[in-house]
Formats: sequence, structure tokens, C-alpha cells
Amino acid sequence: MGTNLKELERIKDKGFAALKEKLSPSELVQFLQMLGVGIGDYTKEKYENDEDITIEDFKKYLAEKNKKNN
Repeated sequence: MGTNLKELERIKDKGFAALKEKLSPSELVQFLQMLGVGIGDYTKEKYENDEDITIEDFKKYLAEKNKKNN
């Protein structure tokens, strides 16, 4: 898309100005809070795929990752 950071900042500022013009302060806060709300159940999903990993498995994983990064 090729939009630079200054352009994105300008768009964000225009968006906030439009929201402030049309919404009361409390409505603006409520709207912004709605945008920050995700979907799903993070706590459930966090432990859903929990595998038993040994310290040896973890050390092997770190060693392989270090090889790739060097």
C-alpha cells in the first residue's frame, strides 16, 4: 500500500478529530474501549494446547534456534 508513517499519523489524527466532534467524551471512551476488546477466551486458549515439555526438549529447542540465528 505504500503509506508512510506521517500519512498514517495524519489519518489517525483526522479520525480522532471526527470522533471527538460527533461523540461526547464518555461515548468516545466507550467507543475506543470497544475497539480494544478481542474475541475468544484467552485463558482457555492459552492452556488448550499446553504440552508437557521437558527441560531437555527446551534446551534442544534453544540450541537449534541459536544455530539458526548465528
